[in-house]
Amino acid sequence: MALNVKINFDHRYELDEVNEDLSTSSFTTVLKDGSNVQLGIQINDGMHPLLPNVYNLAFGPIVDGQIDDKAKLAHADHSRAFSTIIFAGMTFLLEKPGKYVGIDGSNNARAYMYYRCIQNNFDYLSRYFKIYGVNYFVRILRKTKDEDQDFPVDAEHIIAIPRLIAREEHLPSDKLYNYFIFNLI
Repeated sequence: MALNVKINFDHRYELDEVNEDLSTSSFTTVLKDGSNVQLGIQINDGMHPLLPNVYNLAFGPIVDGQIDDKAKLAHADHSRAFSTIIFAGMTFLLEKPGKYVGIDGSNNARAYMYYRCIQNNFDYLSRYFKIYGVNYFVRILRKTKDEDQDFPVDAEHIIAIPRLIAREEHLPSDKLYNYFIFNLI
């Protein structure tokens, strides 16, 4: 896991293919074994269903024309790869005032890695962004069993409250954010 990432927009890979609205791009990264892998970056054209003006940013290797955002890669330079991804998000936001880009920590390990990356680079990132963390709270206590149809859980039962991430904020693992939102200053 890449916990010692140092974000620096001057130390990034060049974006290869960037579409006109800046919502998709790609770059070639080098892995520890010396092989090259093309990574795709895609910012959804549809708004997040629970967060107004937030557009999800997905990234990962391109497999059969699709981004595999669950892949685990051993980058030769994690800092350079993540700097490129965040730079692509910033480029999108510069052209789309008032919008936000969100990154999903799809599991606890990724959420922790993203959170540590934000904390370790807080001074640098806060020159460009306001960064929020979101925990999704689901009211599941009313539903007693999986087969209980009297109290189905749907989108209206999910609460997403963005909280501005503070410098050196320390959250226990059970309170860790699972979604991170970036907005230009």
